[in-house]
Amino acid sequence: MDLDRLRGFYTVVKSGGFTQAARLLHLTQPTISQQVKTLERELGAQLLRRARPVALTREGELLMEHAERVFADVDRIHAVFEGLRKTTPAVLNIAANQSTAMHILPEKLDLFTHRFPSVEIAIENLRTGEIIQAVVDGTVDVGIILVDPERPGVASRPVRPYEMVLITPRGHPLASQRSITLEDIAGYPFISYSKAADTRRLIDAPFRSGRHKLKIRMAMGNTDLIVRYVRLGYGIAIVHGLSLVHGRPEDLAVRSLRRFFPVQYLHLIWRAGEDLKFPVREFVALF
Repeated sequence: MDLDRLRGFYTVVKSGGFTQAARLLHLTQPTISQQVKTLERELGAQLLRRARPVALTREGELLMEHAERVFADVDRIHAVFEGLRKTTPAVLNIAANQSTAMHILPEKLDLFTHRFPSVEIAIENLRTGEIIQAVVDGTVDVGIILVDPERPGVASRPVRPYEMVLITPRGHPLASQRSITLEDIAGYPFISYSKAADTRRLIDAPFRSGRHKLKIRMAMGNTDLIVRYVRLGYGIAIVHGLSLVHGRPEDLAVRSLRRFFPVQYLHLIWRAGEDLKFPVREFVALF
């Protein structure tokens, strides 16, 4: 006997109709109806009286008694193996840049560690290119990067939008200026990312025409350092807004630059062509 057909019949009875059962099982109503008809042909008996609500025949009542026991056993099996997953030692290897590890990961790991307390979590702090390579090599299970990798062998999923924003000290002239142009930004000392960073290339793109050239005073390897030095007054900066998700320093002003930079997405990445296994599957599902 096909278990899916039995599940269709069981759900129709439990929910009171074919439409409700289709919604609960994420199937179409004709599919559910066909499952029940096929089951009736297989057993050689009418199981339901098509009424509103549906009613069981005597044969249907007999089958329903057995179906109750079958799906109770199925639920117990799932519960047993869910318990095994939570107690079997496992390691989850994650790679992310420093800002993501500091500002985005904690809320996800809080949920994950609550559900799977026995899983050991290893976090590698790497640059984007290094994260992609580590996923390809199998050194890490899952990576979190600021761009779509667009690389063979790497599966990716956009999970969170973010914007590029201008940050300045609170008392800076651009902090309260109604409208900000590229020329305005180019007129002040600028703190940027290191040249090798993907974010640096994104920031430089609108300024490549040559009309307005950034006055780079400092270049740094991560967003938190840039924010720190802007607060100290060494210049202004354009950064991704992910590091400011959970609040911003009171001495900073943050201005949207959506006019010049399209909305970007944080991406989860893992090796392509492989089924996600516990605990990677459970971690990916949190995003």
